[in-house]
Amino acid sequence: MNPVSHGSFGIPVSTLPGVRLWMRRLLDDLRSGKSCLCLFPQAGVTGAPAAAEALLDELLHELADFVLVPAPGDVVARGDLARSAPPSPPPVRSSLWGGMDPILDYDDGLAAFSTARTGSTAVAPHPAAVAPPRAASAPEVQSEEPGVDSLADRIVKELGDAGSGGSRERTGIEGLLDLLTTAGGSAMTRVIVVRGWEEAAPTAATDLLRRLSATVKAAGLPPGHRPRLLLLSGSTGLPVELPEQIAREDTGVHWWWGALGRLDTATVVAMARPCPSGPAARRQLLEAVAQATVVEVCGPFLDLAARLAVEWDGLPDSLPAQLGRLTAGPVADRSPVPGPRRREPTAAPPHPNPSLRAEWDLGTLDRWEGRLRRRPGGAADHEHSVRTRVWLAQNHALLPLLDEAREQFTEVIRARSRVSATELAALYGRRAEMELGAMWRAHLQGHVRLTLAEADRLRTLWMSRNKLAHRTALDNAALESLIHVLCS
Repeated sequence: MNPVSHGSFGIPVSTLPGVRLWMRRLLDDLRSGKSCLCLFPQAGVTGAPAAAEALLDELLHELADFVLVPAPGDVVARGDLARSAPPSPPPVRSSLWGGMDPILDYDDGLAAFSTARTGSTAVAPHPAAVAPPRAASAPEVQSEEPGVDSLADRIVKELGDAGSGGSRERTGIEGLLDLLTTAGGSAMTRVIVVRGWEEAAPTAATDLLRRLSATVKAAGLPPGHRPRLLLLSGSTGLPVELPEQIAREDTGVHWWWGALGRLDTATVVAMARPCPSGPAARRQLLEAVAQATVVEVCGPFLDLAARLAVEWDGLPDSLPAQLGRLTAGPVADRSPVPGPRRREPTAAPPHPNPSLRAEWDLGTLDRWEGRLRRRPGGAADHEHSVRTRVWLAQNHALLPLLDEAREQFTEVIRARSRVSATELAALYGRRAEMELGAMWRAHLQGHVRLTLAEADRLRTLWMSRNKLAHRTALDNAALESLIHVLCS
C-alpha cells in the first residue's frame, strides 16, 4: 500500500483544527522574536514531507515577510535560465559579486556537477580545509563547514545588500551573521525559511540556527529587531540531544507530535464516508458507530482513516479483514516486528524521547489525545489493540443512548411493578437509579411483570450494556439488535 499524503483527503491538512493550533503556536514564537526548529518524521506514512510542504505554504501565507531559501539545485536552475537571455550573465554577475569566492557562484553553468562543487579547487582552500579527493558519493557524507557556508551564501544572495549599500563583501556564515545583526532595517528581520530536507548536510542548518541564536543574544537585539530562522527538518542525521540543547538556547522547538487529535480524525472520516442509505434513524446511528470506530482504530494516521472510511462497510465483523487488507504491503512491512516492550507511561511524553524516536521517524508512532498510538498492523498484539479500540468506540457512541434508554425504562418498571415502591427499592435499588441488570432480575423474580415485547427490549438493552461493561465489543447481530431497540 502506498501511503496517502494528508492533502488527499478532500480537505487541506492546514484547515484541520489541531494543525491550526500547532501552526498558531509556531507563529506566536516567530512573532515574539524567536527562531524555530520544526521536526517532522522522515516517513510519509503520517504525511511528513507532504504535510511539511502543505504547512509551509500556509505558514508563508501567514507571515508578513519572509525569505524562502532555495535548494542548491534551484539556484543552479535559475542560473541556467539566466544564461539564455541577454545581456550575458558574466558581466552582470561580476558587477554584483566582484571579489566573491567563485566556489559559491551557482550561475557558472556546471549544473550537472552541482553536487560536488563545495569541494572545487578553483579557489585555494584554507589549510584546515584541505582534504583528499572524495568519491562521487561524497555529497551524502556531511561536511559541516562547506555545507554551512553554502547555505549561508545562498541566504546572503536572497537577502541582497539591504542595509549595507553593497559596500562590504559578505561570504560564508560569518558574513551572514554580521549582515543580519549589524545591517539593520526591516529586510534583516524577515523570517528566513530553510527546508532541511533540501539540504545536503542536515547539520548545516542547525549549526546556523545555533550560531544565529548565540549571535543575536550577544548583540542584545530586542525581539522586534531580531533576525529569525525557521528550519523545517527531519531528525535523521541530527544529534539525538540537539532539540533539547536548542530549546535551552531560547529557540522554539516544535515537533510534529501530538498535533492531530480526535476532532481532526473525525473531520477526515466524516468527509470520506459515503452517505448512509436505508431507514434514516437506524442508518444514522449505525453510521455514527462506524465513524467512531474508524476514528478510534486509526487515531492520528489520517491516510489509513480516510481509506478505511471509504472501503469499510461499517459492520464490526468485517473490520479485521478490511483493516488487514489496508495495512498489508510495503508500509506494513516497514513497521518494526512487535516484541516485548519496556513498560511505557500511560500519558505520552510531550515529544518523542530517544527510545521512541525510531518508531516516530518511521511514521508508525504518534501522540494522540495524550496517549501513545501505534499504527495498526497484522500482528497479534495489534489485533488485540484493534479489538480494544472497537470496544472503546462503541462505548463512546452507544453508552449515552443506553443510559437514556435505561432511564426511560424505569417508567415501565414503575408501571409494571407487583410490589410496593419501598420493597422494590430495598431489593433492587431506587427506581430512578436502577441498573438494567437489576431490572432484568426483578422481571425474572416475578416482582415486575413485563409484556413479551418489553421483556425482549429490556433483555437486549441489558445484554448490550453488560458486554460493553466487560470490555467486549458488540458483533454484527448484537449491534443490529441494539440499534433496532434504540430506534423503535
